[in-house]
Amino acid sequence: MDQRHKEYIEYYRARLKKYEGNPMYPHSEAAERAMLEAIETAADLNEFRDRLFAGNLHVKVAVALVKDQEAARLKHFRSIEETVRARGPENILKTVSQMESTISDVMDLTSEVNHILDANRIEIAVDLLVDHFWSDFTALENIEVSERADVPDRWKAEHRSAAEADRAKGRQLWQEIDLPAAKEWDSNWKMNYALLSETRHRRKLPFPDSTLARRIEDHKKYRGTDNGR
Repeated sequence: MDQRHKEYIEYYRARLKKYEGNPMYPHSEAAERAMLEAIETAADLNEFRDRLFAGNLHVKVAVALVKDQEAARLKHFRSIEETVRARGPENILKTVSQMESTISDVMDLTSEVNHILDANRIEIAVDLLVDHFWSDFTALENIEVSERADVPDRWKAEHRSAAEADRAKGRQLWQEIDLPAAKEWDSNWKMNYALLSETRHRRKLPFPDSTLARRIEDHKKYRGTDNGR
């Protein structure tokens, strides 16, 4: 066995140690172990190369790492109820499982994974459009102050007018800017207030359900979304 062969063996041993005994990487450990065994028992590097391509070992290592990483991501997202983000790793695992036996090029795997991740990023972006709700809180509070402030009678009309002007501006911005921008992500998008009760969004809103319900009604009036738009 020449020196270069020995150095490659040490290299693959070091790669195996990255995953050995780690419960998050069972597929990677098995694939790296198979790679190490192939080079340790080969008569020379030429034989190892033949084994590598005959057994598709390099692709199996890449597939194993994707499976382990995406399984860990899926477990994490499910544990914190990030259901939209979980779709990415879930779809990757499903797709890899279907094409695993036919993959012959790591680039094909990389391309498919990136395609799924890109689609999931759009899903996440669309899901986060509901953040318009809490980002409008300052405007809602200003309207509330205008309408409920204890002021002399001679100023009440002025305060009511200010509140209505703020609402009119909010509806205008919604129709001319915010809604068209949202529809660039999803042409069928509408404000869905029910999403605010789902864990991934509800945890951003640190106040009681009664306050949430009241603020939703305030927001519908401010943005003109009470007609389903």
